[in-house]
Amino acid sequence: MQLNIFGQTFEYRNDRSELEAMFQKIFCMIAETDRQLSHLVIDGVEVYDDFETYMEERIDSIRTIDVVAVTVEEYIRDVFQTMHSYLMRALPEIERIIDEFYQSPSEDAWMRFEQMLEGIQWIDQALYWLAEQSKQPLDRQMLAHIRETLAEQLRQLLQAVEAGDAVLIADLIQYEIKPLWKEMMEHVQTNVVN
Repeated sequence: MQLNIFGQTFEYRNDRSELEAMFQKIFCMIAETDRQLSHLVIDGVEVYDDFETYMEERIDSIRTIDVVAVTVEEYIRDVFQTMHSYLMRALPEIERIIDEFYQSPSEDAWMRFEQMLEGIQWIDQALYWLAEQSKQPLDRQMLAHIRETLAEQLRQLLQAVEAGDAVLIADLIQYEIKPLWKEMMEHVQTNVVN
């Protein structure tokens, strides 16, 4: 298989034992150029996470791997745009979850609630990464405040889940999470626009 990165091409055997060396090469070259890995294009398919699993499952047939790396500034902008897009889609869904949890939540409502929790975890990871970008002019205090608030809300939600209290879950989403997400939307929107 062929690895294409920064105009250079490297050949690797289609073997799982080659993956570690290939990823070391990718991350070493990215670090040398002060860039951030955005995604891989593997035989024309854009892969944004869990690269190793994706490649292991297709190791025998992979022909080309193109590395897409961006500047830290571009990556930050992409993170904010992704977060903005997610929050725009999630807010109406949160309304549905709230309504259903005030009633009697269906299995589907519980699945969407679980997806919301995964979204919270992704937001937390993104905020952590953003706060770590010391060279960038970001409002770290705001990012830290949102992360702390999210962590507390997640703790309360998990307690409500353990207690099996669907109404408390709905209340927490309605009066704690939804307002925070709207606050995040405002903060993220200013970063997407600027």
